Amino acid sequence: MEPACERMDWKVKLLSDLAREIYSSVHPILGTSKAGENVGLGFGGDKTKFIDAVSEDAALKYLERSGVSCVFVGEECGVKEIGSSPEFYLIVDGVDGTSNAVRGIRFASASIAMSPTKWLGDIEAAVVIDLFDGGLYSAIKGKGAEYNGRPIKPSDIRSLKDAIVSIDVSRSRKSIKRTAPIMGRVKGLRSLGSASLEICHVASGLLDAYIDLRDMLRTIDFAAGMLIVREAGGLFLQPSGEEIPNVPLTEVRRFSVIASANRNIFDEIISLIDLG
Repeated sequence: MEPACERMDWKVKLLSDLAREIYSSVHPILGTSKAGENVGLGFGGDKTKFIDAVSEDAALKYLERSGVSCVFVGEECGVKEIGSSPEFYLIVDGVDGTSNAVRGIRFASASIAMSPTKWLGDIEAAVVIDLFDGGLYSAIKGKGAEYNGRPIKPSDIRSLKDAIVSIDVSRSRKSIKRTAPIMGRVKGLRSLGSASLEICHVASGLLDAYIDLRDMLRTIDFAAGMLIVREAGGLFLQPSGEEIPNVPLTEVRRFSVIASANRNIFDEIISLIDLG
């Protein structure tokens, strides 16, 4: 039996190769009118754009061509068994930041996580690839996180007055009200449009926190980013301070989340949330 570390390296290589396959298929149509055509409804009920379908089709074909047997959990197709004896679960969001990708705004990603079981808490390998420049974040449970093969860690900023924070308040007036005190405290505010990539930017120190209090973020949106930011040394929690529940990856579950560089930043964020 192969050593665990070697098997994990194999897993990350598979995820990285799969991510690059998605990148190769999607990159040529970024910012095109074709990319934004509606072609159906996805697993979670959102409209499927042509670019979403292309990314997921590329992933499925790569896995089948490579002889990989797994349970594929995709944003568009839902739960699909590949091969005759699935060995693990793959959670794939082929385009995170579809609106950006369609318009040519250079901030969109594909995220892939792997688990030996159907449970979120068992995820043990993850990658997130930037669909515009091909930059690749990766993590192995218990082994740290990397960007393009080099170790990453969050920033050492300890106060919001010095922090650059990304907050998603899209389609949520309640979230705007709840986060307004935070907006007034931070050094810089961003809203970039790709949750998995924003979480990875917290992991690598480009952002100091990512906040989404809308109760809208799906497990498929953050499964990979969650492992990456935690393995880099950051925090990923619910606004209550509780861990994300160990929910089935095969179901659509939605949460509010905070990714932060450290406990100081997290505690200051939750102290400012308007609960009224």
